[in-house]
Amino acid sequence: MYVSDFEDRPCKVDPPNIKELNFDGAYYRIDKNKKLDVCFFYNNCIQRSITIDSKYYEISSIAQSIEKIIDDFNAAAKKNDQYFEDGGYSITNDHITIQSIRYIPQFTWGTVTKKGTILNDSTIVFTEYRFPKRDIFETDSNYYLFIKTNKPDSLNGNRWKDKKWYWR
Repeated sequence: MYVSDFEDRPCKVDPPNIKELNFDGAYYRIDKNKKLDVCFFYNNCIQRSITIDSKYYEISSIAQSIEKIIDDFNAAAKKNDQYFEDGGYSITNDHITIQSIRYIPQFTWGTVTKKGTILNDSTIVFTEYRFPKRDIFETDSNYYLFIKTNKPDSLNGNRWKDKKWYWR
């Protein structure tokens, strides 16, 4: 990974005063393939996300499904980076940019960027998704809704927390 791979590196020092973002749960959406996409935000500008296949969650109990995934993560004997896509986020006014680092098979890493707007404390709409290493550029509107639930620790198993080149 190179610093030039990132459009906007998040600020780890002096995080912004974020009034509209909830930190006591997760933002989620169910995509067209019935996959559950979950984002966790922390006040240290770290963001963690995970996408879950429909056979591993119950649509009628999203919060409980997320909590089960977190319990599995906490009890895992596997490498922690096999669970979450980690990165950071930046907010300017009501605009949010997430930059995550995703493993691509064949032993390489790529950046994923999502850009959107925080509509209120319970809804974020992402209108841009970029994954240049896979030539994916989408401009759909994807709504993420807030749900109160447990969260994984922001630092446990996070390979990017101490990478000085990643943070502004």
